[in-house]
Amino acid sequence: MAMSLSDRPSLSAPLAHAARLGRGLVAAGIGLVVPPLCLSCRRPLVDPRTLCGPCVRDLEIITPPICDIMGTPLAFDAGPGARSPELRWNHPLYDKARAATVFGPMSQRLVHQLKYQDVPGMASLMARLMAPAIADLTAGADVLLPVPLHRRRLLARRYNQAVLIADALSPLVGLPVARHAVRRVRYTSHQVGLAREQRADNLHAAFRIVDRAAVDGKAVVLVDDVLTSGATADSLAVTLKAAGARAVRVAVFARVVGEGNREPA
Repeated sequence: MAMSLSDRPSLSAPLAHAARLGRGLVAAGIGLVVPPLCLSCRRPLVDPRTLCGPCVRDLEIITPPICDIMGTPLAFDAGPGARSPELRWNHPLYDKARAATVFGPMSQRLVHQLKYQDVPGMASLMARLMAPAIADLTAGADVLLPVPLHRRRLLARRYNQAVLIADALSPLVGLPVARHAVRRVRYTSHQVGLAREQRADNLHAAFRIVDRAAVDGKAVVLVDDVLTSGATADSLAVTLKAAGARAVRVAVFARVVGEGNREPA
C-alpha cells in the first residue's frame, strides 16, 4: 500500500541534526588549527568569548559602593542611595547611569577594538560584563535604546557599536531594542578631548524623535560604549522626556571618572 505524503517520516529533524553536527565538527577542526584567542591580546584561550587572566586583571571593574545617580565609585560606603559630591556641580539630566568598568587603558583598548577594528565577539563580551552592573536600571524598564550615530559617521564606520552592544544585551536583560526610535540629525565634531560645556554646545538639538510610540510613557535605557561628561546622554534625555519618556537611564561598558570627565584620545 502506497504511503501518503503525510505518512512519510519527516526529513527535517535528521537534516537539522546533521547540519548542527557538521557545524560542530567544522568549529572543532578550526579550533585545532587556530586555537581560541583572548579578545584583547590574542593569547590562546579555552573559551573564545572572553579575555585571558592578565587582561581581566587589567580591567577596572566597578563594584559597590557607587553613587546611586551617576554610578561612579565612592571612597566609602555611606549606605543605600549614597551620592557623589560631584552632583553638587555636575548633576545629570538623565535619571541614573551604570557602567561595568572605569575607562582606563584596558577598557579603552576594548572599546577601540569594537569601534574601529570590528573584533568579533567584543560587543557580546561587553554585554556580559554590563548585564549584572545594570540590573537595577533594567528592572522595571521597557526598552533599550542604542545611542544613534549620524548617517555620515555610520557610513564611514559601517556599523553603530551601541546597536551591537544593545543587541547582545537584549536577551540577557529581557528587553527589546528600539533601533530607530531616535535619529541623530546634526553632524557633530568628535567629542574626544572636549570639556563638558563644549560637549553640550556641540550636541545642541542633535537628536530627533522618529517613533514617539516607542518611548512615550516608557522607561528607556540608553546603551553606549563609553560615558564621559554625559553631554550626549543629557541631550538624549531632554529629547526623550519631551517626547513623553517617564524615565531615562544610561547603561555603558565604561565610564570616565574624574579628571574633568575628559576621554583620552
